[in-house]
Amino acid sequence: MLHGPCGDKNEKCPCMKKGKCSKFYPKDFIEETTFTDNGFTLYRRRQNNIYIRKGNHNLDNRWVVPHNMKLLKKYQAHINVEYVNKSKLLKYLCKYVNKGPDQASIMFQRIRKGQHGDPMEQTNDRDEIKEYLDCRYICEQDALWRLLEYDIHYHWPPVERLPVHLPLQNTVCLREGTKLKSIAKDPKFQKTKLTEWFEANKLHEDASKLTYCEFP
Repeated sequence: MLHGPCGDKNEKCPCMKKGKCSKFYPKDFIEETTFTDNGFTLYRRRQNNIYIRKGNHNLDNRWVVPHNMKLLKKYQAHINVEYVNKSKLLKYLCKYVNKGPDQASIMFQRIRKGQHGDPMEQTNDRDEIKEYLDCRYICEQDALWRLLEYDIHYHWPPVERLPVHLPLQNTVCLREGTKLKSIAKDPKFQKTKLTEWFEANKLHEDASKLTYCEFP
């Protein structure tokens, strides 16, 4: 799997930023796989004088994208596989898990007498919230998946936050305008996972064999 040649006559390549490849291709030849200080992997790229010709470029090991042959054959798709050894990877994964479906931002621009107005001229009077729409596209597969209530993602092992507090000192979420007297008299605001664990211990003999962390 090769990264297409960029630069020279290919200035319109998607990876080109300010005249340079944003993915830093072609890479340097490296005899052994090493790690950078920020946790990324520099894979071995041998100088074996083997290349393929594409256009006016010779594509050798410096242009090879890290990949896994089994994944390429199974999914028949472009899959970049790299080993990353840093904690920021968790943030990166969570971002994509919660990213949602494909979306597009659409702007409605006023046209007078068949001619586009000057954007700079309309800046002060433009209602950006009104003129921009965040459009979401859901294909039939996505719609069916949600209608059947299949899992969108999963987390293993499951993690649940268990509150710990002194009697009547649990955290209560309030809405603006809520009266404190009604909250103090409402018993549901006095119940938490911790207090219900104590109650379960009183009512059920089996529950007393479980610790607070084991109870969920």
